[in-house]
Amino acid sequence: MSKNMLIADDLLNATAYSKERSRLIHEFSSELAQKLKASAKLLYVKDTSRKEETLNENQTREEVAAFFAKRKVRLQFVAKTGSPVEEILRAETSSPRPSLIVMGTHGKTGLDRLFLGSVAEEVIRHSSTPVLILGPQVKDTEVKTGGKILVATDLTKNSRRAEAYALKLAAALKAEVVFYHSLFETIRTADQYAAMSGSLYVDDTFIATLRKKSGQALKDKVKQFRAKRVKASFIMDEKGSTSSEALVEEASKGYQFLIMGTHGRNSFVSAFVGSTARQTLISTSIPTVIVRSRLK
Repeated sequence: MSKNMLIADDLLNATAYSKERSRLIHEFSSELAQKLKASAKLLYVKDTSRKEETLNENQTREEVAAFFAKRKVRLQFVAKTGSPVEEILRAETSSPRPSLIVMGTHGKTGLDRLFLGSVAEEVIRHSSTPVLILGPQVKDTEVKTGGKILVATDLTKNSRRAEAYALKLAAALKAEVVFYHSLFETIRTADQYAAMSGSLYVDDTFIATLRKKSGQALKDKVKQFRAKRVKASFIMDEKGSTSSEALVEEASKGYQFLIMGTHGRNSFVSAFVGSTARQTLISTSIPTVIVRSRLK
């Protein structure tokens, strides 16, 4: 894991909501950088068309720099004018390349539309770098060593990069990894495919075989992580609740991070498609890391 972090923040926005989200981003990212012994680059894009009141740029930078310095984290400011998405993606490929992008939510789109055309959604769709989102329900910014990381996996290649990132993060933070797999969603997806194609019959025998194979795949992942000296375990969820409800409920049980994979530009990992993934990210109270399954 590289020692560089990119923080994308609407630094000069003077609205109460944005100021509070910026405070959370600064507290969380400085603490995480301190734990990872990483330097940080804080990117903010100035909106010249903004009519609302903005904060004093020099004073704000001085205050934020002092805050990071107190945590003994080296911070570099990057100010740009233009498209936030384009500038974030451009910064992602600059040297030194970041190992993580940290972002918050933006109040202008509404909390119920967090991933409908927002800056965060576009960055997630196009970024090769893992993107950590501090959703609207995240309030605790403490980063502990020896905690737990929840990794949502569909047990396919679409989750491999997310799992690999989880391994690196867990090793750096001396954390335990808990794999979460929704067997219920896998069965539901198979049932939908069977109904459309007519080439698959989902019966008790099929479900029993799927349960056995999924369980073995999870055991293999746990074994691989333990071989790397990372404590690991798994949960295979067969409950009939929606993926977001089940995952958010599990994430509330003392985890520090939730890590999920994506299919790439258009959809989230199969067990958390579309509105389900959106609801998970909006509702969860812990930082969520989204990792694209394929590099550019």
